Amino acid sequence: MQSNNPILTRVETVSDYSQPMTVQGAIQKSVMLTVIAAAVGVALFFYAAFTANVGIAYAASIVGAIGGLVLALITTFKPTTAPTLAIPYALFEGAFLGGISFTFQLKYPGVPLQALLATFVTTLVMFGLYKFQIIRATEKFKSVVISASLAIFIVFIVQMVMRLAFGSSVPYIFESNWLGIGFAAFVAVIASLNLILDFDLIETNAAYRAPKFMEWLCGIALLATLVWMYISFLRLLGLLSDD
Repeated sequence: MQSNNPILTRVETVSDYSQPMTVQGAIQKSVMLTVIAAAVGVALFFYAAFTANVGIAYAASIVGAIGGLVLALITTFKPTTAPTLAIPYALFEGAFLGGISFTFQLKYPGVPLQALLATFVTTLVMFGLYKFQIIRATEKFKSVVISASLAIFIVFIVQMVMRLAFGSSVPYIFESNWLGIGFAAFVAVIASLNLILDFDLIETNAAYRAPKFMEWLCGIALLATLVWMYISFLRLLGLLSDD
């Protein structure tokens, strides 16, 4: 079975009738990882604010992003490592969130709080839409969202390479214009729709009686989506502030 998360793109399910994962277990671990990441992020944010230490915010965002990506890739290709790497992954994500939030706060005061509220409300809305089957994770729905997520991932990789190698940028879509705002809004929508796929991932794996370690892997996948949503809202609100 494949993960529907843009970062975790490969999850193998193996039946385990002795100690299978449960929906409740996956939710509990998802909440725990999210709380850890949020706590680290908030602590780092206020530390950087009270000490006026911009350097630590930049360093935390870079280290957190790289560390989180490395651990996500490890758990992608070796899912059995998820129970061991889940909490370190949440710590890295928390460092990334705290650092990036502080840098956005300096440039766009109030935007991190707005992005946080947007992420919280969107998560509740998506859960409601999934719970009441208003939006269903059909094969066509999964195909469209996964394809869009991969396309976005490729665009950001190209942007990163252009920045590092040539000091330039992908024209228009990363600028503060209506095309850039439209692209940022599209990214935020796709990131939000990935929540539907993650909810389905949890229920489907529980139905197939996947091994217990899959609870941790589902938690990592869901946290990755929440972080992506938050960053997408940060970018969108930042561009709107510029505009």
